[in-house]
Amino acid sequence: MVDAEELTAWRLVRTSPGAATTPAELSALGLPGLEVVTPSPVGALLEDSPWAGCDVDAYDWWQSATLTPGSAALVRFDGITCPATIFADQVAVAEVESMFLPMTVTIPAGTEHIHVRFDSVTRWLRTRRGRGRWRSTLVAAQGLRWLRTSLIGRSPVYGDLPPIVGIWQPVHLHRGPVLDDVSVTTKVDGRVAVNLRLVGADDTRGTVPVVRARIVDDTGIEVAAASSAVGVGTTAELRMSVRNPVRWWPAGYGPAYLYRLIIDVDGRRAADRPLGFRDVTVDRSDGGFTLCVNGVEVFCRGATWAPLNAVRPSADDPESLTRVVGEFAAAGATMLRLVGGLVPEQPEFYDLCAQAGILIWHDAMQATFDPPEEISRTICAEVGALVDRLSGNPALTVLSGGSETQQQPQMLGVDAASRRMPILDELLPAMVADHSDAVFVQSSPTGAAPSADDAIDPASGVAHWFGVGGYLRPIEDVYRARVRFAAESLAFAIPPDDATIERDFGSLTVVGHHPWWKAGVPRDRTASWDFEDVRDHYVRAVFDVDPLAIRRVDPARYLQLGRVAISAAMECCYRYWRRADSRCAGALVLSGKDMVPGAGWGLLGADGSPKLPLSVLRRVWAPVAVLLSDDGLSGLRVDVYNDGPTPLDADLTLHVGQHETHVEPVALAPHSALHRSDQQLTGTFTDLSHAYRFGPAVTDAVEVRLTATDGTPLGRDVLVVTPPRSPVRSGLHGRIRPDAAGADWIVTVCAPVSLRYVCLDAPGYSMSDNCFGLVGGIGHDVRVTATSTDRSRRPPRIRISSVDALDSPFAEGPL
Repeated sequence: MVDAEELTAWRLVRTSPGAATTPAELSALGLPGLEVVTPSPVGALLEDSPWAGCDVDAYDWWQSATLTPGSAALVRFDGITCPATIFADQVAVAEVESMFLPMTVTIPAGTEHIHVRFDSVTRWLRTRRGRGRWRSTLVAAQGLRWLRTSLIGRSPVYGDLPPIVGIWQPVHLHRGPVLDDVSVTTKVDGRVAVNLRLVGADDTRGTVPVVRARIVDDTGIEVAAASSAVGVGTTAELRMSVRNPVRWWPAGYGPAYLYRLIIDVDGRRAADRPLGFRDVTVDRSDGGFTLCVNGVEVFCRGATWAPLNAVRPSADDPESLTRVVGEFAAAGATMLRLVGGLVPEQPEFYDLCAQAGILIWHDAMQATFDPPEEISRTICAEVGALVDRLSGNPALTVLSGGSETQQQPQMLGVDAASRRMPILDELLPAMVADHSDAVFVQSSPTGAAPSADDAIDPASGVAHWFGVGGYLRPIEDVYRARVRFAAESLAFAIPPDDATIERDFGSLTVVGHHPWWKAGVPRDRTASWDFEDVRDHYVRAVFDVDPLAIRRVDPARYLQLGRVAISAAMECCYRYWRRADSRCAGALVLSGKDMVPGAGWGLLGADGSPKLPLSVLRRVWAPVAVLLSDDGLSGLRVDVYNDGPTPLDADLTLHVGQHETHVEPVALAPHSALHRSDQQLTGTFTDLSHAYRFGPAVTDAVEVRLTATDGTPLGRDVLVVTPPRSPVRSGLHGRIRPDAAGADWIVTVCAPVSLRYVCLDAPGYSMSDNCFGLVGGIGHDVRVTATSTDRSRRPPRIRISSVDALDSPFAEGPL
């Protein structure tokens, strides 16, 4: 940053509402305060303070910084909540109108202090304002529809968290000119336009710095550049062209190639951001919603994103952020959605998504409310600031007008004419069209184009589909729902592993009833049930057992049955959705990560550790995959996918039990798929699925493998046709050996009987596959990798189990 000084020494003071309206009045009160190294939301600062556990919204809070007096300057707040007033010494210089808008204020020469007064939200809500045409079910305080702030800490569905009040992003002081309103436009032929504005304090007016923009490739070589003298307070456009640009692709569909755009002002670094060339369109024909990148249809799979740190969203923890985004990239995710009502992420998140090839769907920060027309300008400004900040980043693909903004009134029975919202129908679409090439969606969910009135029907437009999940529909309902695109789906209370539960709660016996445990289980505010009840329902459906009876005597088995039932439901849905004949173009799981410890919606726990269902999703999300399905009277169906940019030649092998094998060479074009029936692979009808039941089952299990022509395994899947009715002595066993390179370990898992949901557990290690099926007598090799940098050469201690097996041995070490 040009002449930028990050303000890091702050003081926090709490007062009763209205007790001090100016810094002088605050000083006269003589109240104690907290010295703070880094400005943060109030809730992140109170844990060890005398104010710990207080209702943050019930008080006024002051955050103050001491400056070294100097020339006039600009102070840039990247994130600051409202309602708030900013003071330079004793003079009010700005009112904060939105948490989601950066604020830049001018302070006069000689200023010694910056003060920010954050008014009590509880008191602010007591002022009567116009009622909405419908009520939000997310929150009790309906006046929040007027306040541009996050619902974290104010809606119980997000967990027991403090509301975000205070400075939640970094603050910088600029003595010289600074870049503002940078907007980047790219074309796939290599043209780049950079529109920018220089701003500065009063005493910088009249200066004309030289602004130079340059584009470098992934080796650091400059491939384009432009420069111009730009006066402070004026705008400029710099045009460049990259010859034969390399296109950026979503993960699995091609390389996520990035350039860097670097901007210097008078030779000093002012901006460094990712830049990519790609084309994005959407096919809305026939009621669908199919994203196309560079002319190729993309099956979007992934999750909704939750803040890495919901208490302190700007937490400087790049290692954890890299690890969490990396978990989704490694699992084969192609999209993450930032949900309205929460918060935008820190800048590093968007860079990481671009590097990983993960598409970003970004909601405007509103959810379920009837947005007042009086704040439409502010909401448009928020979205405009967001898209300018992310312009040039090829990962930003979809922008929506909010979360359940259309669905909420429709579900409450409001007629179509009375729920019309100009901000969704006119203002935001026009603003996005002017600022970005991202696809605009009126709301998530939304109906099919062109009217988009019906936000409930999953068979058109974009859905939030919880038929399998909260609405307790049979898992097979996925075949009837005809989901075209699910921006949210498959929400369950997913337990973390046993070791995490014991660490966070002290014992597995808290599960299902203890208040500490229940605080981490999602519950809709108006519901009489929670998502643990949902999980138990599917345990009954999948395993035909009473989960409460099992929990009473064996909480560990109860938890594992829950994890596996959720995994089975998610796997079944994605197997079907990914098929071309399903007509589904994508589905995102609610949610990517828990915000509090416990059995939240997240595929990752609150600490970022993956939960068991993510291991299963790795198989069905993989860019090159082979999936095996029971297609009823049509037999077994094998689907092979090649999302990648190059042709795939491979052998497709079908194992019928351990004694019968059929091999077919297959050739797939880039970005293509094929399917085969078991009869096509075996050459004869044998009722492998045991659908006709003319006699005993032909086999108890079937395995399909996809192998490259050089012998490299590309994927496998197993269907156990006749699983055991109750757990058996299985003879399950495993043998560990070092891999050829010596960095990882390989464990070969086998059993003389066919088993479902075989799971490996080794704290401190990750598995290349988990929760998989075994055909009796056929082994499966799993790569085991240490998750820490301390890679001891002692073999890991790996527990092997299956819900179908009574025995649960440890894998044996190398011979």
